[in-house]
Amino acid sequence: MPASIADVTEWLEAQVDKELLVSKQEDDDLDEVRIRLGSVEHRAAKENALDDYTDSAALLLRGMGTVVTEGREAALPMDTFEIPLEGLSLTETADDAALLVTERARYKIEIGR
Repeated sequence: MPASIADVTEWLEAQVDKELLVSKQEDDDLDEVRIRLGSVEHRAAKENALDDYTDSAALLLRGMGTVVTEGREAALPMDTFEIPLEGLSLTETADDAALLVTERARYKIEIGR
């Protein structure tokens, strides 16, 4: 049975202080983020935002981390990784991973090894 966003949030909250690997597949692009999770927040949808990306509901993963894009590493901007929830169609959780699928991307979150 698919998990709800509340189940995914609860799973993430159980991972605070752990290193997570987040893989984001969007079209033919794969980005990876390594983050030591400090906290999880849920942002409600905003009206009158400056763009479509920042006005949707989102999960905010806060903590120190790095982004790996096209083989390059950079610090995680503002120590936050945002998962927009607009068009959320699937969520799943397991002991060592969570999955979220939206209309824009597929996010797999795994506990670091």
